[in-house]
Order: sequence, then structure tokens, then C-alpha cells
Amino acid sequence: MQQDPLTQTLYRSYQRTGKELKYRAYRFRRTLDKNGGLFVARRILANKTKGGITEGLQRLIDANRPELALESIVLSAEFRHMFSEKELAIAKKRILDNFPFPPPHVVGNPIVYPDDLLERNDYCEGAVTRVLVNRYERDPQARAACLKKYGTRCQVCNLLFTDRYGEIGEGFIHAHHVRPLATIRKEYKLDPESDLVPVCPNCHAMLHRREPPFSIYELKERLNKEHS
Repeated sequence: MQQDPLTQTLYRSYQRTGKELKYRAYRFRRTLDKNGGLFVARRILANKTKGGITEGLQRLIDANRPELALESIVLSAEFRHMFSEKELAIAKKRILDNFPFPPPHVVGNPIVYPDDLLERNDYCEGAVTRVLVNRYERDPQARAACLKKYGTRCQVCNLLFTDRYGEIGEGFIHAHHVRPLATIRKEYKLDPESDLVPVCPNCHAMLHRREPPFSIYELKERLNKEHS
């Protein structure tokens, strides 16, 4: 049976904990196999015994590895939409209370995209080219709905940032708006599952190398042709 993205991510965390910390939570693994990641996550977040500090979480606290904690995964951009505000608050408190250096996404630091620039007035002429991106591509709810359907793998080049960069790539991807901006009117209602597609920053930039942008299919065909 094919596993959903949350279950896959929790399973990878379980494997890394076993390999790197020599701790294998076999009960966690059995429950994950039987009931899936969402059930396991909600069950652990609901555990109030000893403040929710399970044996597995204590091992991660001792090793100072917050990025492997279920609570950290729950709070990631890819999965936080699956949980209630109460559950997210519990996850955040456990991380902040027990790890001196929590991951940036837990403390609320925004993801910085390569095409984002802080507003400044001291740039030299010609030094910076700003690419204006549809606001829907940055909308957290629209982005979450897009990733829920497609995951965080680039739909052009197939890159998954966790495969390339490990835990720092968790949840990182751009969301590309497939409809040309000129065709969107005020009465237009976004459908994030059909209008947004996850792409890596390189492919996102290449999609916009012409106006109107290349389609996902066109760019994928070009990429395949160049590497065939």
C-alpha cells in the first residue's frame, strides 16, 4: 500500500533516529505501519503524561536533534495544515521548552525564497532585477492545499530537497501559478490543486523565461531533450 507523505516523512525520521542515534522505537514503527502518520502524530500530541515527553522525544532532547522530532515535522509547512491550532501549539511548546536551538520554522522565521528581496532604496541601477510573483503563490493556505495534493517534489525536474540537502530541505519548494497573470480577473477564484504546481527555484525561474510562461509539460520536454 502506498504511504501518504506524512507517513513517509515520519518513517524516514524513524530510520534516521535508529541509524544516527542507535534508538529504534519499534512500537512507534508498528503503530505507524498499522494506522498511518496522522493517527500516530495526533496520538502523541494528545499524550499529556510527563508533559508529552515520550522516551523517543527524550532521546532526541538528549542528542539535541529537534529536526527529527515528530513535533518539528508536524510544524513544517508541508504538514501543519493537517493539525488543529491546539495541536500545533502543543508541538511548538514541546520543541521550544526542550531544545535550545529549535528549527527556524518552529520559532516562526519565514522561509526565504531566492526571488524575495527586502525593500531597500540604495541599490545601484541595474544591480537588481525584481521578479513579481503572484501573491497566490505565497499564500500559506493555497500553498498548503497545493502541497497536500502534489507533495514537495519538483514537478519538472523531480528534485526533492530532502534527498539533496537532508533535513534543511524539509518542506522547501516553490509554488508556481500555471495560469498567465494577464488572464486572471478580479472575479477569479483560485483552485490551488489545479492552478498551483510545486517546482524548484531553478525550474520556476526557467518557466518564467518567456511571457506567457512555459507550461510544466513544455519545460519538462526541454529538460528531457537536453539530457537524452
